[in-house]
Amino acid sequence: MKKISYLLLISISLIWGSQFFLVDLVIHSIPPVTLAAVKAIIGAGTLALLYIFSGQGRKREPVGRKQSKSLWGSFVWIGLLEAVIPFILIGWGQQTVSSSMAAILMGTIPIFTILFVKLFVPGETISASKWISVIVGMAGIVILFAPDLGSSFHAGNIAGDLALVGAAVSFAGSLILIKRLPPMSSILAMRNVLAAASVILVPLAFLLEDPLHVALTPTQILAVIILGSFHAGIVYMLYNLLIQRAGATFASLNNYLVPLIGIVLGVTVLGDSLTWNAVAGLAVILLSLALGGFEK
Repeated sequence: MKKISYLLLISISLIWGSQFFLVDLVIHSIPPVTLAAVKAIIGAGTLALLYIFSGQGRKREPVGRKQSKSLWGSFVWIGLLEAVIPFILIGWGQQTVSSSMAAILMGTIPIFTILFVKLFVPGETISASKWISVIVGMAGIVILFAPDLGSSFHAGNIAGDLALVGAAVSFAGSLILIKRLPPMSSILAMRNVLAAASVILVPLAFLLEDPLHVALTPTQILAVIILGSFHAGIVYMLYNLLIQRAGATFASLNNYLVPLIGIVLGVTVLGDSLTWNAVAGLAVILLSLALGGFEK
């Protein structure tokens, strides 16, 4: 059980940690909200196809109209908190906040998650190991970006910092809502979440940007397809599986692994130098994962 949960956590972190390479290929050619909308549409389509070909689409469970309406309300809220609100806040906040400080602020997601579990999930007990795991992981993120902290603090913008903290709160809230979904197919649940996010993001893209005049090369088109199918569709399905299996707090620890994986890929693929803080950060983050408890 624990091995599968750790495998899911690492898989999710690898997928999200590798997206920076693909985003770099397209970010100067496609506006950010348009990219988010396209990713959500492709992700929803990918999971819809997976749902059909997996045979789950032939299973019809009786769902009342009231229950169905309530479920779609949950999907819309999860889409807002997971894909829409944090994306806008991160895009705005990173205009004035350094990437290292942004990574540290986003590293507060597990802290907010464990607080939300304590406040809004009746009956859930938060063990000492969970608290220690989250705090140790946060320390690992700080160590990871220690050389950049001086300039980040001096150049920081309080509004941008608050925007990123708001994004972290939004992500944490979505984890709690995903955890509270009734037992159902992870493919179906996240297909519906991405579909709801698409309905919101597409009008926003047309309102804020000019999606119809985006021109991409074949390589960039392939990058967008991969981003949508794997970095939105498949990874969200795995995320839902992990939350249902190991709990929201444990699932949120991927936020400690993602920047670390980005650094490891930079060293192995791009030939970047491996710094002392990267090695120390790796050791501390791995320790936090070893300390991480499960919610069920």
